[in-house]
Amino acid sequence: MHYTQLFRTLRESKGLTHDGLARKATCHRNTVINVESGRPVKFKTIADLMSMMGYSPESPELKSVALLWLESVSGVNLTSEQSTAEARQKIARYRATEQEAAQMLADTVIAEHLSIDQIRTLLFASGRPEIISVLENIRDLVGSPDSSGDEEPALIVAESS
Repeated sequence: MHYTQLFRTLRESKGLTHDGLARKATCHRNTVINVESGRPVKFKTIADLMSMMGYSPESPELKSVALLWLESVSGVNLTSEQSTAEARQKIARYRATEQEAAQMLADTVIAEHLSIDQIRTLLFASGRPEIISVLENIRDLVGSPDSSGDEEPALIVAESS
């Protein structure tokens, strides 16, 4: 069933015409017609009309209309068991990947004995890809440590007065 059909059925079960619901909701009758014809409307408009028909925000009728409306605007079949199961699997995989990445980051921070300032710098840079690019360019400019491992190259920065 489409949300427009359910909405119309609920309106008619309350004995309301388009005009009757529009008067009760203090809106134009075209608003009610737009909802029932599937024209683009905000869900708040639908929820307000449902409220005027006596359906609470917690009512199964409003929840059903909300789910069907969301399906129609998103193009995703949310009531299908298969699509629901697929969505849950994708969310679980994403959360697992996110947890694995967080654990890898924590392990690296601990292994490298990073200071609070170094961690803050990483956090700052992680949200700004251009900073990471600059850091990579500096690393390439400085080069890698000698094969002897005795000294690390130093980058000398001139201060301006």
